[in-house]
Amino acid sequence: MPNFFKNLKQLFSVSSPSSTENFLKIKIKCKKCSEEININMRKSSDFSRVYEEDNAPAGASFFLRKEVLGNKCNNLIYFSAYFDENFNMISKEIEGGEFL
Repeated sequence: MPNFFKNLKQLFSVSSPSSTENFLKIKIKCKKCSEEININMRKSSDFSRVYEEDNAPAGASFFLRKEVLGNKCNNLIYFSAYFDENFNMISKEIEGGEFL
C-alpha cells in the first residue's frame, strides 16, 4: 500500500527544477568568531542586473550584495560580487569575514 500512495503523490506533485539550477552557493567565515556560514543565493530574486551606466567590471551582467549574520555572534558580514551572464563570479569583496 505505501507504493500506491508514493505513486499517487508523484502523479499530482509538480516537479521542480534542481536546486543547482535555481541557486548559487557560497561559503564564508566570520572573522570575529570563525563560524562557517553557507549562503544560498536565488538566481531569480537575489541578483540585480548590471547596466552600462553602472560602474561594473568588464563582462559583468549581474550584481549581488548581501548582509549576513551568523548564529554564534553579532558580527554583520557584508559582501558584494559581480557575475557574468552564466553566473560565474567575476569579482568579489567582503568585510567582516572571508570567502572559503
